[in-house]
Amino acid sequence: MANNVWDIKSNLRIQYLPTPSGSWTSIEADTYEVSIDRGILVERGVFARPDYGTAQVRLIKKDVSDLVTGPNYKANMPLRIQYQPQPDTQPTVWQSFFHGFISNVAMQFDVDSQKLKITISADDTTKILLNTRLTVFDINSTYHSFKQIMVKLGSDIQAVDSRFSLSQDGPGGSATFQDHETFDDFVSGELVNRLLDAELGWVYSAKDSSLQYYMTRNDVATKRTAWSNTELTISNVHSSSVDHICMNAIDLVFDTDGLVNSAKVIDDSSKVDYTKKNTTSISTYGEWPADFIIDMDIGSSPHTRLQDWAQAVVDAADPKRIDAVSCPALRRDGTTSKIIDREIGAKLQVEFVDPSNSSNKIQQVALITRIRHEISADHWETSFGLWKGI
Repeated sequence: MANNVWDIKSNLRIQYLPTPSGSWTSIEADTYEVSIDRGILVERGVFARPDYGTAQVRLIKKDVSDLVTGPNYKANMPLRIQYQPQPDTQPTVWQSFFHGFISNVAMQFDVDSQKLKITISADDTTKILLNTRLTVFDINSTYHSFKQIMVKLGSDIQAVDSRFSLSQDGPGGSATFQDHETFDDFVSGELVNRLLDAELGWVYSAKDSSLQYYMTRNDVATKRTAWSNTELTISNVHSSSVDHICMNAIDLVFDTDGLVNSAKVIDDSSKVDYTKKNTTSISTYGEWPADFIIDMDIGSSPHTRLQDWAQAVVDAADPKRIDAVSCPALRRDGTTSKIIDREIGAKLQVEFVDPSNSSNKIQQVALITRIRHEISADHWETSFGLWKGI
C-alpha cells in the first residue's frame, strides 16, 4: 500500500546544470543536510529590502573521487533543490524549493570516519539583481513609472547576465513615478532600492527558477485579505481552521520602537514635505514620529503621490504583530505538509490562542517575507518571516 512517507535519502535531490544545453545532474551522497534562507528584509517597519537567498548543502560520501579528481559541479553552475511531495503515488513529480547558482564548493577528508565531507553553497538571482554594474541608464518619458523602470532595468541586467529575468507578481499599476535622470556607471542595487522605497514595493527570487518577481504597492495591498476559517492556518490550537498546520514556535511581538504613526515624508529633490498621522493609533499607543527622505516625481500640487506615501505608512502602524512562525514540514504520519509550497509574498494566516484563556487570541493575515528550511535525516523544520506590509 502506498503511504507517501518521505525520506531524505530517497525523496530529496540536489542537482546542478553543467551547461545551458545540458541535463540536470543529481549529486549522490551517503547523507544529506540542507539549510535554505531566502526572502526580503524589512527595515524601519516600512521598507521591503531585497536580500539574496542562500542555500548550503552538507554531504558525506565514502567515494573521495570528487576531492582527488575535482567535482563536476562548479562555481556559477545552476543548482536546484527538489523534493517529492508524494513519492509513492506520484513518483515522477519533483518540486523545487530553491533555485540558484553555486557560489562555493568546500571539501575535507575526515580521517576518523574515512569519508569525504562536502559543503556546497549557492545564492539565488537576487544577487544578480543587486550587484550588476551598468554603464548608463535613463529615466525619461518612456521609462517613468515604477513598472516601466523595473521592466527596463530587468532587461538591461539580463543583457549583462543572461541568467537573470524579471516579471511582475500581480496586475497592479504603479503608485509612483520618477523624475527624469541619467545614471552612469552604477551598481543596479542602488537604483532598485531607491525605486522600491518610493513605491513601497517588493522584489524577490522565485523558488523554482531563475526568475525575479517584483510587486507594486497595489500588488502588495491586493494580497492582504480578511481572515478566513477556510484558509490554511498555522495555529497552536486545532479548532479554528478547517485547514490546520501545527505550530512549533512563534515570535509574537509588541514593540512600539518600530511603530510609525506620525510620518513626515520629504522629497529629496524639491524638499517638499508632508506629514500624516494615524490618530487612532496615536490615541492608543502615543505618538511615534519618523522622518523619511524619498526620491520620486511628486507631480503638481497638492502632491498626492507624496501624501499617499505618508498615509500608507501610518495606516499600517501596529506594534502588536507576529514576526515569525515555524512548523514541521513533515506531518506526524511522515508525509509532506502543503506548507512547503508557500512562496515569498504569499499570504499566510497565523493564529495564537492564549493557553490560559482561550478568549484571548491573535489572528493575523500576513505576507511571507522570508522562508527558511532546515533539513536533516530525521527532521525538516520550516520557518516563515512575516509582515503585514504597507
